[in-house]
Amino acid sequence: MTKPYYYTQSLLPQANLSFRMVHIPEGEFLMGSVEGEPDILETELPQHPVQLDSFWMAEYAVTQELWQAVMHSDPSHFKGPLRPVENVSWFDAAVFCNALSKITGRNPVYLTPGQEPYGWDGQTWKLPNEGRVNINTKADGYRLPTEAEWEYAAKGGAPKPFLYAGSDLLEQVGWYKGNCESETHDVGLLLPNAWGLYDMSGNVYEWCEDWVDKYTAERKINPRGPKESDYRVIRGGDWGDYPQYCRSARRSNHRPGRRFFNIGFRLVLQSVG
Repeated sequence: MTKPYYYTQSLLPQANLSFRMVHIPEGEFLMGSVEGEPDILETELPQHPVQLDSFWMAEYAVTQELWQAVMHSDPSHFKGPLRPVENVSWFDAAVFCNALSKITGRNPVYLTPGQEPYGWDGQTWKLPNEGRVNINTKADGYRLPTEAEWEYAAKGGAPKPFLYAGSDLLEQVGWYKGNCESETHDVGLLLPNAWGLYDMSGNVYEWCEDWVDKYTAERKINPRGPKESDYRVIRGGDWGDYPQYCRSARRSNHRPGRRFFNIGFRLVLQSVG
């Protein structure tokens, strides 16, 4: 029997545009890879228990039409209003989250050392693509998922999760080297996972909030990664990848200023209240 999906509708009245956030319930899962998964990396081990509070995650990666409605531009290489936005850095994603938060009456999460919203120059939103960014974990605005939230959401709450986000057959749930024809595709065309999330395997990598960290065996509660490093986490694989790179437990990373046409991002809210 299919699980019901619990959505909330987010509106941008000035753009006549809406998008949906899916409720991800609190719970505990095993983070990391298990024996038998193809091409396991050492960084995906050891598998360890993680407890997470509930949160809300966008059913799709941020699309180009949503980016344009907020930022009035489109940096993407593969054009199409319902394709995921790409060619955006981690810094760019943080600015977008702040701008969307302001539009919707929420408090920005990503701040400068002076406690100003990152990317705001007092009159308009800019994309500095550098600098120190502080994260206000108490703010109610839009943000990137933590790496643990991303993997938990991709695995869909199953005791024995699928290899990919919603299936053991990647072609059912993800655009990858074997079916993408060397480009991204509109979001939501393939099957969702158990929580109603689309395209978490393939299409574009998705920035996570965390700096890269090593796994340990200890149980963790709402982990957020180290305070600083050189690389931010990306997850999910992309349109040009082989299947093993699109596994739900697969880990990847990039420098936060990196802009490339295989990396986008997905929104999270801690609460919709």
